[in-house]
Amino acid sequence: MILRVAFVVALLVIAVFLLGCADARRIDVVSVLKSGNCATSDVGVRLIDYKALAEFRATHLIGMPESPETINKPLHLIAIVPASYPTPGYAISLSEGAELKGQLLTLRVGIQRPAADAILVQMVTHPCLVVGVNDPTVIRVRVVNEAATVIGEVDLPIEQ
Repeated sequence: MILRVAFVVALLVIAVFLLGCADARRIDVVSVLKSGNCATSDVGVRLIDYKALAEFRATHLIGMPESPETINKPLHLIAIVPASYPTPGYAISLSEGAELKGQLLTLRVGIQRPAADAILVQMVTHPCLVVGVNDPTVIRVRVVNEAATVIGEVDLPIEQ
């Protein structure tokens, strides 16, 4: 009898776990730009256009339209700048496991730090990562760090 009850409880736990994950699916996210010091002081997560992408690299667009509407299948560009740091050597990268639940896409990022004994120049840096998303299901993007702390969220424009 005890074995039968344990078996039923185990089946219920598995069923609840599977139902809880049934709405989640993975989605492709493209890394468009990764830099140890972007030309911005805006910390957080925000939607940018192609002109702003060029400005992140302290450059400008040459022969490319500034408006994504003129590009076939444009990406929604999302800039992620986790913080200002006192030295170079910090970097941000996209971790595995971007997950879409309903219309919310959750991206996980890792922040690499310089070695504790590194001798580095003292200057404020803004490491950034720009990712592209082109999935009509995604309405909102949330970015979290390794500790699952939310860095920021952004709403994507709804396509007609």
